[in-house]
Amino acid sequence: MPRDERLYPGNRGNRSTSTEEAQAALVNRPLPQNIEAEKSVLAACILEGDPMDEVAAKLEPGDFYRTQHQIIFSAMKDMVEHRTPVDQISLADKLRSDGTLEEVGGRAYILELADNTFALTNWRNHMDIVKRTAINRALVRASVEIGALAYDDDEDMLRAVGEAEQILFNVTERGVSSDFRRMGDMMASVVEYIDERAKNRDKILGIPSGFRDVDKLFNGFREGDLIILAARPSVGKTAFALNMAVNAAKAKKKVAFLSLEMSNSQLVQRILCSEASVSMQKINSGYVADADWPAIITAADRLSTLDLFIDDTPGLSIQQLRTKARRLMHGVKANEGVVFVDYLQLMQPSVARRDGNRATEVAEISRGLKILAKDLHMPVIALSQLSRDIEKRPTKDKSPKLSDLRESGSIEQDADIVMFLDRSLTQEEADSDNRPNIDEANLIVAKHRNGPIGTITLSFNAQYTRFGDGFNQSTYTEVE
Repeated sequence: MPRDERLYPGNRGNRSTSTEEAQAALVNRPLPQNIEAEKSVLAACILEGDPMDEVAAKLEPGDFYRTQHQIIFSAMKDMVEHRTPVDQISLADKLRSDGTLEEVGGRAYILELADNTFALTNWRNHMDIVKRTAINRALVRASVEIGALAYDDDEDMLRAVGEAEQILFNVTERGVSSDFRRMGDMMASVVEYIDERAKNRDKILGIPSGFRDVDKLFNGFREGDLIILAARPSVGKTAFALNMAVNAAKAKKKVAFLSLEMSNSQLVQRILCSEASVSMQKINSGYVADADWPAIITAADRLSTLDLFIDDTPGLSIQQLRTKARRLMHGVKANEGVVFVDYLQLMQPSVARRDGNRATEVAEISRGLKILAKDLHMPVIALSQLSRDIEKRPTKDKSPKLSDLRESGSIEQDADIVMFLDRSLTQEEADSDNRPNIDEANLIVAKHRNGPIGTITLSFNAQYTRFGDGFNQSTYTEVE
């Protein structure tokens, strides 16, 4: 029995079927709409000037179902932008000059709308109805687009799933709005927060790093923050990130570690050796002493209980990463999870640019990571490369700075915190002026949106690739 092709909008042989027809066939009913609510909102805007400002802030022309209402509301918004009062005479004149007056039903339809004085009593509720039905229509259209993705039978399943999730995310974003609130209405909760912090001053608010001075400076990494950790090659940024990831997991947080460079097996080996205080050299050579096994088994048992998840998919796009992170962190409360990305420059944009402008692609990626942090209500810690120009500087001047970030403009702009891990790679370098000791590392906080910047001293154990609290005093500088 031949299938009804109208029900399969994704079929390659049926591309001529319009979106509206596909939607109607899919649900077998009219698209969500409320024409009377649309008329009421337009009437209120025509009859009184006050509603227009609020309506214009919440609705777009496309939120109206009827084409004539879209045209009328678009004309109204244009009048507001040009500071022209909205009334039935001025609106009709605007539509006439745009050449759309007859298309919307002429002056007669404008007069009909203006005759609805009842609209002034409940226009806010009607505005909400218009918005709700618009979102419902968007959901129907999204279901059609997702169905089309499924019927396209794309071999890249992960890409298709990522696109489907992005389609739904775009719909949910339409329903999210941030309204202005009077300061007095918010003051009580802020004072309550200050009082709570004063009573629990030793409690870390965000995700702990496990390092004394780092947690003291940041009070934990906060929800919605994008933290950039950068370093020269071989300094140990991945090892430091793994140390922080394990420490956060030990604090009962859910941790996602996405590695685009190293395999999950390599990462787990590093974590295990650091935790058990057994050198990687022993593991790789096979010369593990009998005395090392109890520590290895104990560390393995302890680490196995942690909510630490590792993904080593290479060449992830920002869209794929968001899909993976959202799926893993679904249902996790704010500040109860953290995402690590190693490292930013290995990621791919959602769509490769034809001009090959990598700086623009990195800008899209860094912005995507910031949006992910806000979307998940948890910090995202992304590792980053430094420009090779730093290697050309004299040894004493090798301390990283913001301009050393590769494609630094967008990364610096999107990041809430930028940290550089700086370590001497040889004893000769350590003996030079202005360089860290061979068994130490400097964590340079170059940007801190909500606090001071400065340098945190860490200890470093090369044998176990493990960082710890430093012995020297850390220094901070308040910034405005």
